[in-house]
Amino acid sequence: MTEGRDFYRGLIKGYEEGLNRAWDELIGLTTRGYSSREIQVMARSKRQSIGQLMKERKIRVRDEAGVDLFGQASTAMTSEVLPGRAFLIESGMSVALKVLNDLLEGGYEGLVISRKYPGDIQRFIMGEPQMMWLTRQEKGKGIDYQCLSPSDQGNISSTAIRFMREGERRVVMFEGVDYMLLQGSDFQNVAKFLHGLIDHAISTRSILLIPINPAAFEEKDLRKLENAAYVMSA
Repeated sequence: MTEGRDFYRGLIKGYEEGLNRAWDELIGLTTRGYSSREIQVMARSKRQSIGQLMKERKIRVRDEAGVDLFGQASTAMTSEVLPGRAFLIESGMSVALKVLNDLLEGGYEGLVISRKYPGDIQRFIMGEPQMMWLTRQEKGKGIDYQCLSPSDQGNISSTAIRFMREGERRVVMFEGVDYMLLQGSDFQNVAKFLHGLIDHAISTRSILLIPINPAAFEEKDLRKLENAAYVMSA
């Protein structure tokens, strides 16, 4: 009985500490002259760090008590990546690259369109997928990768769709939604562009991976994206 009481006391105590910490940070932001939009963005960023904090707490429990709370989440996640699906990956590039590597090792042909310079991420990728850079720069002058302008959605779309149609077992990773919005693209146009890619992923039995930073979106816009694709946040 005492052990059970201590367990629940610890649970409630941790919950209380988490709430107090969250409110203290919010109060701190309101006293520093930030606008409501800036506070909203920073609050979302803080929320995204919860996963990492939980991971650290689980590691501490495992090291101190010998209790493994991680389970088989990773295996369950990758087992759900099936042909004809699009995945909105809210935990960013690390998870996206893991899923991509699993698919490439499984025999998929890959296309990566990334805001991050392909030369910087290629060493983290298994195999040899096609790599393209989302940028306003042009190929040449030391740039070894095909460049796609963030404002030319038609070219990006046709490039990805052509790749999907060229054969079976195709995976496309498009990392650049945040950048397109930053460059002035209207959300509705970006959403329409993504819906087109998602529809072609379904019709060609391809897999589409879309890593994003949720903090970059208005809440209502993020919900629209989540309704259009499978959400992967672990």
